[in-house]
Amino acid sequence: MRQISAIIIVSAFLLPATVAYPQRSQVPLRVFLNEIQPGVMSSPQYCLLVFDDHHFHTEKANIKDQRATDRKVSDGQLSDKDWSALVAIIDSEQFRDLNVPQSVPPPVMQDTHPYTIGIARGKNFQNMEFLDSKSMKPYEAEVKPLLQWWKAVRSKRMESKPSDSDSRCTLDNSHAIFAQ
Repeated sequence: MRQISAIIIVSAFLLPATVAYPQRSQVPLRVFLNEIQPGVMSSPQYCLLVFDDHHFHTEKANIKDQRATDRKVSDGQLSDKDWSALVAIIDSEQFRDLNVPQSVPPPVMQDTHPYTIGIARGKNFQNMEFLDSKSMKPYEAEVKPLLQWWKAVRSKRMESKPSDSDSRCTLDNSHAIFAQ
């Protein structure tokens, strides 16, 4: 059996994307995306909040020794093209009809790569949590376009300004999962 190579706090997948958290503004949250990429010494965490007025809040941190370090935070506005592409994905019938049951993670996992997705649907959220590629596999056709959109937006040099961290992007470190 391989030694445990890292302890990754992946409980961000347990963070419900609900309005229970303090609002950054009065504008409703439309989309919540969170990803922790696997790593040996540290694991990058990406978080994106998109609001109904096309504004976004993004954070990138490195998770090392159960703590987020080197957090980069910014706010900006999505272009009309990026907004339209996002809405086309999340409002498609196939995406709207996704019903991903919540699961309880095992204490030890291999090949973790957690994603948390929350989409505002009226007064509720359509929440999806994936710990690894295996848990995402049945939903990949519907979810992959959103993840590709996010990756493309993340790689663009968008006009943004430094900002304060948002509690919705902070990991809940009370649920550790050991990654092999």
